[in-house]
Amino acid sequence: MHVLLATDGSDFSIDAAHAASEILRNADRVTVLTVLEEVPGEDAGGFAGSVYSPREQEELWDKDQARARDDLARTGHAFIDAPTEQRIEVGDVAGTICRIAEDLKVDVVVVGSHGRKGLKRMFLGSTSEYVVRHAPCPVLVVRHHRKP
Repeated sequence: MHVLLATDGSDFSIDAAHAASEILRNADRVTVLTVLEEVPGEDAGGFAGSVYSPREQEELWDKDQARARDDLARTGHAFIDAPTEQRIEVGDVAGTICRIAEDLKVDVVVVGSHGRKGLKRMFLGSTSEYVVRHAPCPVLVVRHHRKP
């Protein structure tokens, strides 16, 4: 079974990875995916272009990449029993998760959920809800439980 584990490095993602490793014990392959929404400085200047120099943009991009690699490593370690591949993509988070799931022909996608309700959910959107509706395979949504 090939599992796509989407992460943003948050506690929600780590919780989802731990829960998925228990539920999906038969996984023989795990791809841990994080999605960067944009290249730093790409739209910071509006019509006139970026407010960052090319060197500053590169430094910001390097920091974003390093943070993404840390997120992947933290989340991948939570899914203990299967070999993991790490992947960083750039794009719309929910759409990219679905595209990668289709490209890799995964058997299941795992996403964490903040558990927002009502107006917060409506205004903030829901990556997990989009993935549930558009993924080409089953989706395991793990709701984050706050510890007392």
